[in-house]
This record gives sequence, C-alpha cells and structure tokens, in this order.
Amino acid sequence: MELSRAAYYKWLGHEPTVHELENQSIYEYIKQLEETNHYIFGVNRLVTYINQETSYQVGPTRVRNIMRRGNIKASIRVAKHDRQAEKKEFVLANKLLTADAGHDFHPSHPNEVWVTDCSELPYGVNGTARLRLSAIKDLYDHSIVSWKVASTETADLVTDTFKAAIKNNHGVKPGLIHSDQGSSYTSGRYNTALAGMGIVHSMSRPGTPGDNSPMESFWSHIKTEFFAFEQPLSEIEMITLIQKCINWYNNERRQETLNGMTPVEYRNHTVEETA
Repeated sequence: MELSRAAYYKWLGHEPTVHELENQSIYEYIKQLEETNHYIFGVNRLVTYINQETSYQVGPTRVRNIMRRGNIKASIRVAKHDRQAEKKEFVLANKLLTADAGHDFHPSHPNEVWVTDCSELPYGVNGTARLRLSAIKDLYDHSIVSWKVASTETADLVTDTFKAAIKNNHGVKPGLIHSDQGSSYTSGRYNTALAGMGIVHSMSRPGTPGDNSPMESFWSHIKTEFFAFEQPLSEIEMITLIQKCINWYNNERRQETLNGMTPVEYRNHTVEETA
C-alpha cells in the first residue's frame, strides 16, 4: 500500500480525540434524523435541530463536513441563487408592495398580516384524483391558522377558511389579509366577509406569484418534505394526511428564520414576552 511502517503504527495506536467522538455522535444523530424524515434536511436545518435538540453547538461547515464524510445527502431542493427583483409598476391593491418593488413580509406582531392561497393535491391510483387545499398563514410566526378542503376552489371554500381562522384564533382578527387575484378571492361573498369585519384586503399583481411568496414557500415545503413520500388512495386518507402535515408544520418543523423554533413555539414565546 506504499505506507511507511511508522505511519502504519501511528494509525494502529491512534486514540480518537474528543472532537472526533463528538463528530461521531453528531453523525449518528443526523443519520437517524434524516432516515426518519426521508432525508429532507439540508445543512442549515440540521444546524438548527442539532443546536436546539442536542448538547452540541455546531456551525454549517462542521455539519457539511460530517455529512460529506458520511455520504449523507438531502433528497429535496437544491438552493438556487436569488434573481434580481424585477421592478414593476406599483399597484395600490397590493398593500405589501413597497415603493422600491420589494415586499413587506415581516410584521412585528402576530395577527397583523395573514396570507392565504389554495393549492391542488393529487391522490388515488396514479394520482388521478385531486383535492383543493385552502390555507391561511400568519406572516409573523409562519403558523397555519386554518385550512379547509374541497374538490374545487370556490368562494365558499376560501370564505369558510377565513371564518375558521377567526374562530381558531379566538375571535382575534388580522389587520390585513393578502391573496392572489383568483376569482374566489375577488368574489363578492369573500370580500363582503372581510369588509364586514373591517379587514383590509390586499391582492397580488396579475402574473406575479412572488407577491404571495410566503404561501408559495409553504406549498413547496409541504409538497417536497411531506407529500412527496405519501401515496394516499382515497379522499379520507388524504384529509387525514393533511391534518397530520399541518400539525407537523406548526409544531415540529423548526425554521431558521424563527430562531430555530417551530411556528407554535415562536408564537407562544411572543405571548410570554408580552404577558
């Protein structure tokens, strides 16, 4: 093997250092976490979980090296470089659009701004059936306040989702709710419900999904990190999985942008600070 005798005996008598032993323990934790969760975690998410749920404090470089040596790779999205924001004409209907064509997606308190949208989820043999999921998200802590399902997106579906959010939130209403300009969100029934409670309705510009990117991000996360590994055959099974998924997202999925907390932890932490 073209090794010197001295190098061989040095290797033979090597005692693992404390750092090496820690790396082995961290590797075993990462391996178990990834295997349990279909390898959905990248470096940054793993750093969050390790620092929050173990006695170790690590950085991205250390985790990346451990993953590389252990041949652990995430099964989902590869990060893409941000594109330069396209400046478009300011539209008054979009209350979250700033003067420089940016977005104000960071309210300072819960229930200031909610965002909402609908997305289609397939189920059945070969995924031929479809169920429409409507959800409302609080921009402050990223929690899903309410959700409803129907076979198609209608004014009734999005209005019922809004009413359920008010009920789930113990009657506390947001100052503003943002959606796209789909027919269900521009309907008289939905807008009458908002106006009746004095809630401002903000809407995305046509053909600009980035105006509601917080909801687009939510759909992306649940589809790539949860539903990509499930194959429900019936509507009942799909609804059960949706309930499980929302609970996982709100109570178990830690987020770097929430200081490593889950949405519910972050919301409760805010309540405790202001109490």
